[in-house]
Amino acid sequence: MQMRGRPTDEQFRHKMDLMISHLKTGIMEKKFAIGEYLPSEKALSKQFGLGNLSVRKGLEQLADDGWIEKVPNVGNRVITSRTTVTLTVGCNETTIRNAALPKLMEDFKRICPWINVQIKLFSSGSLPFHMQGSPEYDLLLLSVLDFQMLGLDNKADMLETLPENKRMYPILNRLFMHEGQQRMQPIIFSPIVLCYNRRHFREKGLAEPTGAWTWDDLVRHAELLTDGERYGFCFHLPDTNRWPIFLLQSAIAVRGEKLTKESGDRESFLACVRLCKSIVHNRKVFPMYMSEGNEDISKMFQQGKLSMVISSYMGMNVWRDSGIAFDVAPLPFISEPRTFVLATGAGISSSSSRKEEAGAFLDYMTSERAQSLLRCHSFSIPAMQTAEAPVGETGCLPTPDRYAMFREIMFSYRTHADLPIPLTALAPMTTYLKAYWADMISEQELLEKLDTCLTE
Repeated sequence: MQMRGRPTDEQFRHKMDLMISHLKTGIMEKKFAIGEYLPSEKALSKQFGLGNLSVRKGLEQLADDGWIEKVPNVGNRVITSRTTVTLTVGCNETTIRNAALPKLMEDFKRICPWINVQIKLFSSGSLPFHMQGSPEYDLLLLSVLDFQMLGLDNKADMLETLPENKRMYPILNRLFMHEGQQRMQPIIFSPIVLCYNRRHFREKGLAEPTGAWTWDDLVRHAELLTDGERYGFCFHLPDTNRWPIFLLQSAIAVRGEKLTKESGDRESFLACVRLCKSIVHNRKVFPMYMSEGNEDISKMFQQGKLSMVISSYMGMNVWRDSGIAFDVAPLPFISEPRTFVLATGAGISSSSSRKEEAGAFLDYMTSERAQSLLRCHSFSIPAMQTAEAPVGETGCLPTPDRYAMFREIMFSYRTHADLPIPLTALAPMTTYLKAYWADMISEQELLEKLDTCLTE
């Protein structure tokens, strides 16, 4: 006779959550009116398959949340009801996947069934505020770069001031501060890293990438990995998280200086864009492929057409069901290891009429429960330092062997604000660099365009 295993803590928690959600919904739908008593602990124990202690713990949570009051020797009396409200959360489409929002919204509904969370999309790189005091969103999920641009546009006060969450990585909290005030709380993050196909390295008898790799090491290995229709390395060149990496690693940025029309760092600037150009023009390494975005590169990597790509932990979410044996390594460097850190933060719109509900969802997303679910259902890195996938949770993603590497390279994290050019110069500079990489303008013309960007 086969013995049945004991229920896990996770199964007990799920049953208790189900009971709490059921009772909250019943109170909201007036099945239990204010002043009435809930069913007895014995009846609830039988209905939900829970022990008396678990039922009591769930009822204590309802009392702590202000739904009921415990009347000694009598029972649990309903003291409040809730009106259903709708909370509008603004984000771009990739954030839905990277932050596992469907999973989090489903779980949040069990905790706060009276709050309906609806997503309103805005395009990536397009700030969602159209006018001062726009009530269009109650809560916003923004990237670090979008938040920095919001500050440059003097619109940071369109987000409520928040307390600093000490459980998050301190470096992430600082990313979402403006003039010393916390305006958003971090939810997920990732460094830009090198992703590689382990099978391709084994086939060629090559050692896997290390943190000591320079770009010369990458090129040498990529040439050996290129084989027929398979290329050793590729990335979407115009992306603002790709080509500026070379500028971030330039001698100018390492010295912490800014380019000006008067500075003598023209040669350092040209050195880093020449390096980038030499890589993308090397047909033994880089395919002549006109990608329209990072998605095209990810698709080719997934199909085994590329051995190495520049990506992020968030970007790895598109490979979750691919079956390819991939892993991560630190990005190659020029003279000093440096890479961009990407992060998504959540902030409450100062014009929201649902600040209490927005605060409840923000508190949930930054809770250990939500951060653990994120760790389970996404390759994105939770912002909470102690977040671990919950034991017994079904469907958790198996992570690459070197997943924890992100902790060891935190010293190399930088943002676009550390570039030696202003953030507002990124877009026009990309346009001019595309012409330079295509051999349509000379280096001298490029420098003239650079001066134009710095002046404007």
